[in-house]
Formats: sequence, structure tokens, C-alpha cells
Amino acid sequence: MFDKEKIKEVLRDSPGLTGKQIAKTLGVGDKSALNKFLYANSEGLRQGDDWKWYLADDDYVLDLVAPTSWIGEDDFEDCLTASGCLLSSHANNCVIRFPENCKILLIAGARVIALANQAASRGKSIELDFSGCPGTKHYLDRLGFFEHLSNSVSVLPARPVDSKATRYRGNSKNLVEIASINLDTFDYSLPKHLTQRFAFHAGENYYQSAFTIFSELIGNVQEHSETPLPGFVALQLYKGNRRHIQTVISDSGLGIGPTLKRNLKKYYPELSKRLDMAGVDSDIYLVSRALTQGGLSQFGSDPDEAARGLGLKRTQTHAAKYDAVVVVRQPDFELKIVYKDGELAQIIEKKGLSRIEGTQVCFDFFLD
Repeated sequence: MFDKEKIKEVLRDSPGLTGKQIAKTLGVGDKSALNKFLYANSEGLRQGDDWKWYLADDDYVLDLVAPTSWIGEDDFEDCLTASGCLLSSHANNCVIRFPENCKILLIAGARVIALANQAASRGKSIELDFSGCPGTKHYLDRLGFFEHLSNSVSVLPARPVDSKATRYRGNSKNLVEIASINLDTFDYSLPKHLTQRFAFHAGENYYQSAFTIFSELIGNVQEHSETPLPGFVALQLYKGNRRHIQTVISDSGLGIGPTLKRNLKKYYPELSKRLDMAGVDSDIYLVSRALTQGGLSQFGSDPDEAARGLGLKRTQTHAAKYDAVVVVRQPDFELKIVYKDGELAQIIEKKGLSRIEGTQVCFDFFLD
């Protein structure tokens, strides 16, 4: 009734489709019959936790493509969604390919590191292919990308032997090379170093706000991430149409929502009763509240009373002063918090993202 090879061809071109989407691509009107066929003839196919179908035996390939030469966080997420969840993929051999002559924003590059390192830690064979974009590889080398990429991850055409980040560290006023937030050897100078470089471009009036933001977020990674994979932080100045400083702080821990849920029933029983603790909406609510209202902590308010749970809120208070855009990625959703005229303008939710463990926070401070 249905051609299995045509179905495989569809999934090879567009991995991660529902039965309904496959039927539409094939021009099949009876979606129920196609679903029954898929379940009865699933050899060589697999259905992920997201109910989408994939080829079972092929290598996992994540092609990073974008409408322009620049790859931003939305482009990265669209490509990752199209390829399916790497972390839950049955494929052991996984390739992340960068297109010809592409450029990658810091926020997207940070997600590549986090995803690749997390997949490698699960025993997957990961390969990053820069064959068509030597310029991007050169930039990432200068940024310190490869120093913080797991040694088990392969790089094409070859991993840099002599790190440009190490050779020229501190020589550029436009970036702060990726620095490790290692729980075993924590560098307490990180917030100050980032703040000094930030204030060089933004002005000294930014100093205290930037220091508060960096101190709180880096401290959160140190205190809450609970993972053997080190977090990291980096800063980049962009001089395009709108001059701005982009700073990323990343960890591979539990995420803000799951961390708060640990003791929510104990310390915030009324809030716990109101929420569906199993749903993603409760995570979104908790993360939004922690960022915009504060007063939530996995440790409750004791022993410091109101001092607990205000760190994330402090970062947003300072971000609001300068009309920043803050993007907070959690394991399976993202919040974009936009400030205008010193006030919260909107929070944009993006659900159903392919899983990346932990928290990635990106601040964009616009200088013009």
C-alpha cells in the first residue's frame, strides 16, 4: 500500500517528521493508514520521544544553515529541531556541519559547545565539520572555542594545534575569550575581568550593573549547576547595524526550573499546589518568576530570609536600566526578555526545543 523506500527518502531529506507530516509530503490522504503502516513496518525506522519518525541506522547530521551568512540562535534552533534531538538520538556517529563561508554569533556558538560536549559525555562520536568555512574556524579558535570543546570531539579538516586564544589572550578589546567556570578550580577574577572589558566599550556608568550581572550569573553556575561538565562564559562586541555587547554564560546542569522544583513543596507549598509540576508550563512560570520577581530559591528563604532567591531578579533589574535583551535557554524551552525605556516590555516564549541540558543565558547590551 505504501512505499517504504519513499518514506525513508522523505526522512533522509527531512528527519524528524510526524506521521501526518510524512503523509502530507507523500500526498497521502489517509493519515491513519500511514501511521498503522509505519508501526507495522518500523524496521530501519525509529520514533523518538517527540513522536516524530527518524531513520534508525543512519548517522545523525546537523546541518547549520541560515537565510544569511550569519548563524544566530534562532537559526541554530530551527536546524536542531529539523534534525531531531541529538542527545536522545540512537545514532552513535553524529556530525555537525557548518555551511560555506558562514559566520556564527557567540550565542549560537555557545550552544554548539554545550550540545557537542553533552553528547560526547554520553559516549557519542561527535564530529564538527568546518571544511567549507575556514574563516569561522579561525574566529572560533581566536575565541577559545576549541579549548573548551571536549577532546573526544573530532574536528574537520583538523583541530587547531596551537590555540590562538592562548597566544593572543587579552590582546583584543572586542572580546573576552571563553573562560571556564570550573567548580573544582573556580576563578574568582572572572566577573571583574568581564566587567572591565565591558565598561571599556560601554562606559564606566555600566560598571556596577555589569559587575552585578556577571557576579550573580557566574555564582549561580558555581552554586547550582551540579555537573562534572564545566560551564563557561565569553563576551563579544559587535559593530554591525546596531553596536552591542553580547555576553553568554552557559552550564550543563539541571536548569533553573528543575532546581527550584526540588524543594518547592517544602518551602513554597501554596505555589506548589497551583502548578502542574510535570508540565513544561510550570518550568516556564518558575523561571519567569525567578527572573522578574525573585524570591524563589531551592533553599527557601532560610537562613538568610529575603536575601535568598533575589540573584536572578537583580540581574534583570540592572538589565532593564540599559534596555537589554536577555535570552534564557533551558533544557527544552527558551525565554527572550525584552526591556524598553527601563521597563519590561515583553517575554517571548519558545517551547518544544530539542534538549540541551542546563542553562544558557545571553545578554545583549545595545550601546547606540
